[in-house]
Amino acid sequence: MSGNRWDQPGVPHKGWHCVDVVDLRADGESADETDYATCQMCGNEKIRYVHIMEHPDLDENFDVGCVCAEKMSGDYEGPKRREAKLRNRAARRTRWLQRKWRVSAKGNSFLNVDGHNLGVHMNKFNRWGYRIGSRFSTKTYATKDEAKLALFDDFWAATQDDDRLWASD
Repeated sequence: MSGNRWDQPGVPHKGWHCVDVVDLRADGESADETDYATCQMCGNEKIRYVHIMEHPDLDENFDVGCVCAEKMSGDYEGPKRREAKLRNRAARRTRWLQRKWRVSAKGNSFLNVDGHNLGVHMNKFNRWGYRIGSRFSTKTYATKDEAKLALFDDFWAATQDDDRLWASD
């Protein structure tokens, strides 16, 4: 399904709604390792941020780039804002491991982020877990860094809309 669908009969140009935006490099892969998508509207082949668009008259969703998402939805602010949020998340996730982690009396690494106490610890099976306050992760991880990144993902999901929290990291 390649080529330009702007010219294809039966494909609506307006009235689309964005369902989600996905960063294909969310886990910090390098540009060389990234499996880019192709815009299903214009055919552009190197899309990192995929805007998933739905239309009331069609059964299938279209995966498109930012510019097509803007034109299809008639929204020239939202797609850029959603993409910027994902861009910020990726940059913060990359810096997360370089932050100044402190060490508790028990020898566990922790951070205090605006009233949230976050930590990673090793369990008796030599696997790593994390906690946000008194809530512990259910999964365990092979390395400390894997646990720290899982902690970031969980914490980001819970707090991404709190601008005070992410303004200065």
